Amino acid sequence: MGNNNSSTLTINLDRTSLFYFTDEVVSGTVALNITEGKVEADEIYIQMTGEIGYTTQKRVVRDRNGHIIMTGTITNSTDRITYETEYHHIPFYSAKAIFAHPKAGQKQVVYTQGKHLWPFEVPLTNHLPPTINQPESYPHVRYYLQVVIDKPWYKPNTRETKYITVFPKVNLLHNPQYVQTITFGNHNRKDITLTGTLNKSAYVPGETIHVTFDIENPQRVVIKSIVLSMLQSHRIGQNSRGHNIFQTTLPNIMKSKDQHIKQTYDVQIPSITLPPSYQFQGGISKVAFVNNNYMLKFVVKVEGMFTNFDIDIPIVVGTEVDSDKSHQHTLNPWFIADSSNAEQSMFTDHDHDGLPSYETATQHIK
Repeated sequence: MGNNNSSTLTINLDRTSLFYFTDEVVSGTVALNITEGKVEADEIYIQMTGEIGYTTQKRVVRDRNGHIIMTGTITNSTDRITYETEYHHIPFYSAKAIFAHPKAGQKQVVYTQGKHLWPFEVPLTNHLPPTINQPESYPHVRYYLQVVIDKPWYKPNTRETKYITVFPKVNLLHNPQYVQTITFGNHNRKDITLTGTLNKSAYVPGETIHVTFDIENPQRVVIKSIVLSMLQSHRIGQNSRGHNIFQTTLPNIMKSKDQHIKQTYDVQIPSITLPPSYQFQGGISKVAFVNNNYMLKFVVKVEGMFTNFDIDIPIVVGTEVDSDKSHQHTLNPWFIADSSNAEQSMFTDHDHDGLPSYETATQHIK
């Protein structure tokens, strides 16, 4: 913090898990420990920021000397085209608490040797997208606390940052349609027809998926296997990514030629932390777009050319299934944040959240 002082700045939260739901308060203490000299500042504050991060590719044209041609067009045969990655960070949530600022007649605040503590509380509004991916990977949705010692313009500021995980609390029991049995089906060119049922269309990590299959195979073609996967897909800004949560080959249907097959399976979703299904569009100065979805995918592998077929079943992943009314969210389509007044929209209660409607989630299910 300068050439003539020695000090440390830390953020100490009141919990160790660094995990919060959107109706909770992030609280803790900021500690400034000065062991030598003093600290002068125009202002000292902590700020909570939620932002999305994504990348784009920029087309760059350089001449034979490596200089960028600003027009971006090729002027002669020696010009080279390259693509450079641009990193974008769009904030959609911000809350600030000021710890210290000059009083009337003061130019700066001054702190001398010793330990200086500032408690803080930052409320999280209900309607925010979940943390997705690691903070330094792209694309991402991330939340962080940052303490800033704002110094005079000719001195560098001091900052301390701590990342936290934030999830909207999604209770699936509030919409009974999500716990109703659903049916699905598909067929291939060899007249193999698969129909099935799921016990419901919404789950939390660790729950068991109950699946029933009914397969008609009149030509007795060899069904080599059926593979079940759970896939996560998200779009953040201009980037779209997908992840395979788990994959398993269903037993008892290996190289089968039976005309009729009926099977029931129980498949457990891994007991891991999964960002809940959510759709969000909002922001402060620019629009931040987040869409996090899940689906079950059945791939039926059949002997022969172009005979494989698959079935995609959109599902909803929540964070809880208890019946605590105080934490239930209404499962309505699309939460659109009011970006015309960012400060107000971040702390205003709404009667919607970002879960897809039942009709949207099941529109591809037969």
